[in-house]
Order: sequence, then structure tokens, then C-alpha cells
Amino acid sequence: MATLQHSPSLNLYRTLRARRLRRRVLAVIVAALAVATMAYGESWLLEQAPRATVECAVASGLAHVLESPVAAN
Repeated sequence: MATLQHSPSLNLYRTLRARRLRRRVLAVIVAALAVATMAYGESWLLEQAPRATVECAVASGLAHVLESPVAAN
């Protein structure tokens, strides 16, 4: 039986598509870990703190960023 030969451009396209897919999956995993850390990181550190909701964690994180002074370069 004869096998079909794939052109180099098709192989390059498949390689680039696989690389883009891996990057997207990695970005989703990093974003999920960042949100989970924002939401539950404080309770992990304090161990006794009640679990915060994601909305509360985001709001308190933004308030903390907005209230903290910016270091001069």
C-alpha cells in the first residue's frame, strides 16, 4: 500500500496549530490558577479564614491595588 506524502507546508501548519492550541490551554490553566489563588489564597495562608467568593476576592484585590501607593522609579 502506498502512503500519501504530506507537503511541508501542511506539516508546518499542523505544527503551528498544535503550538497555538498548547499556548491557549496553558493560558486557560494559568488564568484559572490565578483566579483560584485570588479567591482562596487568603484562606490558605490564614487557615482559619472563611472561604471568600470569587466576586469578593476580585473586589478586595482591586481595592487593595487602588489604595496602595505606587513606588516612584
